Amino acid sequence: MHNLNDAIDKLAEQFIACFPEQKPQHRTVGREAEYPIVRSDGQAADGRRILEHLRATYQMEAQYDTNVPNLIVGLQSVACNYALEVGVGTLELNTPPTQTLWDVEQSIIDGVQKVVRAAASYSWQVLGYGIQPVSPPSLQIMAPKQRYQSLYRAMGASWLWYTVTASDQCHVAIGQPELVQMLNVGNMIAPVLIALCGNSPIFGGRRSPFCSAREGRMVDIHATEHRHGMPLRPYTSIGDYVHAVSQSTYLILKAGGEIIPSHQPFTEYLREHGPDFNAFLYHEHYIWNSARLRTVHGTVEIRPACQQPWAEQMAAAALTVGLMEAAAQIESFVQEELGPDYWERMRTYHQQTIRHGLAAPQPLPDFLTQLVAFANAALERRGHGEEKLLTSIYNRLFRRQNPAQRARQVYEIDGMQGLLRHTAIRPEVIH
Repeated sequence: MHNLNDAIDKLAEQFIACFPEQKPQHRTVGREAEYPIVRSDGQAADGRRILEHLRATYQMEAQYDTNVPNLIVGLQSVACNYALEVGVGTLELNTPPTQTLWDVEQSIIDGVQKVVRAAASYSWQVLGYGIQPVSPPSLQIMAPKQRYQSLYRAMGASWLWYTVTASDQCHVAIGQPELVQMLNVGNMIAPVLIALCGNSPIFGGRRSPFCSAREGRMVDIHATEHRHGMPLRPYTSIGDYVHAVSQSTYLILKAGGEIIPSHQPFTEYLREHGPDFNAFLYHEHYIWNSARLRTVHGTVEIRPACQQPWAEQMAAAALTVGLMEAAAQIESFVQEELGPDYWERMRTYHQQTIRHGLAAPQPLPDFLTQLVAFANAALERRGHGEEKLLTSIYNRLFRRQNPAQRARQVYEIDGMQGLLRHTAIRPEVIH
């Protein structure tokens, strides 16, 4: 048996070493944008056919599943990469690290335009929306990747929820001196992003009690271990972080090339095997908190935003980058204004925004307006005019309505077909 504390200390040391020694002078940014693909009735379409179409049309390099012959799971292109998500009805576009949000925007425009055209050839639609609107979570629409099958065996029906969600995640480059602060602030701003960027109120063909159903259902599923959303508390060090996530069940691990499910705390694995860094990274990948430190990219990944309406498609990314650039200022402001129980007050706000969006009571008067102002100023300091991408965020604040609240109105007036028209990305509007 190995000493657990020694193993955790070693893992923390290895984890920190994966990031640049200094804070970046200029932060690169990237985006993981997931899009539901639906048939005319709103049911999930088969994104595997889209990938096949793109590969053949644009001669893209295909990535195949190692255990399922002929299953294309991704494509590589100059502008962005494409990936089949947990549900076959959802495609993910990944941009390379770029200097500005304008570069990210152009990559997404180029990538989505190709997907929309491919979908149109089948009379399907691509949605600027955060969830499959009609198809319920099911094994039938789960992509047949081995690790997804292993996660299904480990989690049961709960895992199937991942077959329908569509998020808009952002990566921001960071360095070793700021890891803990960026991780804590990234988690703390989850309710801010949900309030302003929630967009998944209708799923399974009916209205849900959530503005952000993708967050609401995930938090419910992982309520015991807090694997999703805001952690129970802020972290004090990377060692503290490694220790905390190691208390969680390790759902699957690679053993001799095979992916196997498990139901034991990862601490038991560490006691038996010692500080196995690759095993830790594999385990940590399946902790889905609102902010995650990504060793492979040297970034903090911010996760809670739903996919945005196309006319405002950069809103979540711009807000995220601005908030993270202003992390030190935001941390001081929130702690000073909300007091010693600031984290619990933000967790309460998190729950309220998931259900009510911008109608949720703010922790302080004009709380969101102040944080958006911090983000705006931080984007101005980057010097690329990226603050212009916050226009839609200011409009949402002014109207007291986020995309989910608007989608609810459309659905109540015009039903599912109205919602599909409202959220569909049309070829003629992509520019």
